[in-house]
Amino acid sequence: MQSVIDEALIIGLMDYRESDRIVTFFTREHGRLSGVARGARRSVKRFGGGLELFCRLNLSFTPGDGLVRINDVEPVTIYPGIRTSLEGIAHAGYACELVAAMSPERMASQRLFRLLVAYLERLDSAAASRGERHFFEMNLLNILGYRPPLESCCSCGAPLGDEGGSWRRGLDGGLFCSGCSANGRRLGGETLAAMLGSLRTGRFGHVVYTQGVLAEAGEYLEEFISANLQRPLKSLGFLRLSP
Repeated sequence: MQSVIDEALIIGLMDYRESDRIVTFFTREHGRLSGVARGARRSVKRFGGGLELFCRLNLSFTPGDGLVRINDVEPVTIYPGIRTSLEGIAHAGYACELVAAMSPERMASQRLFRLLVAYLERLDSAAASRGERHFFEMNLLNILGYRPPLESCCSCGAPLGDEGGSWRRGLDGGLFCSGCSANGRRLGGETLAAMLGSLRTGRFGHVVYTQGVLAEAGEYLEEFISANLQRPLKSLGFLRLSP
């Protein structure tokens, strides 16, 4: 079968047998796919040192029904700025793990590819922040069809606006206005504005999450995302300790 070349980001790595690695990529044209890198653990020269988590590269592979065969990789950037801080590494690792967990296998999404590239470029040039992590989460959910229902009350349909709403664990992420439920955790109007504003611009740094907004949005998004995953994300443990 003829080999294929595509732009890719490494979103997962796993040792396999004595000398191989299974590498998970998110590619521009082919979506998420995994392949075997033969001899990658035995010799760094085999793939030019390009098999690092969240490395951007040009990938040559031979398609198959299961794992693809990785023929060659040409690193474009390892995002060196990210690797200078534990916070940067943690946020980049979380983004990659989230894409790996939520994106359907082999379903191409150039929008998601561009979003992940943009976030890694931002982390490469600026300090990691919780607000920009939530910006990434909101846009990823929107692209993949998991957009949280934030505009109106899930019971009566009234717009929430500046008043905000409340939500409860175990539900589908819907919010209630004060007339339908006085219980639950709050998402205030400022928090809703920041979260919805994240979907109206494609540029990091244009939406400000204040300290109070960070607390409300963080709790809601973590619950909403975990409800749509089959297993917990390992990278969340360190992020909970980050500023």
